[in-house]
Amino acid sequence: MTARGGRSGGFEEMEGLIYRLFAEKQFALALLALVMVAQLLSAQFLLLRLKPPASQSSAAPTSQQRLDVRCAEGGARTLSGDPVGREGARGKVVVLHLAASEEACLADMTAAGAAELVVGMSADVQPSAH
Repeated sequence: MTARGGRSGGFEEMEGLIYRLFAEKQFALALLALVMVAQLLSAQFLLLRLKPPASQSSAAPTSQQRLDVRCAEGGARTLSGDPVGREGARGKVVVLHLAASEEACLADMTAAGAAELVVGMSADVQPSAH
């Protein structure tokens, strides 16, 4: 069923079902469907008004709070190629940029429709001494 705006939607299908139930004199089912639609709309309205608690919301880090790095053969390096030590990363939001092959692999797995995607690392990898 196509909506009045030209697109297909779940509420328009429910509307058609309710009209059909009334036409078939299935009043109890039609009223139940109307109540369900009203509950869905009120739940949707409440969800749209939700915002995260102040303790969970945070602004994007500024350039002074953020450190962009890539993993290289000799350890972590900034995007410009400079080495990064523990002192350089301490207290900052570190954004790890992946290599193109790793990004493509993550994109493939994301597109595969997995329920959850967890990125891990080997337990036998030792931290480098910087």
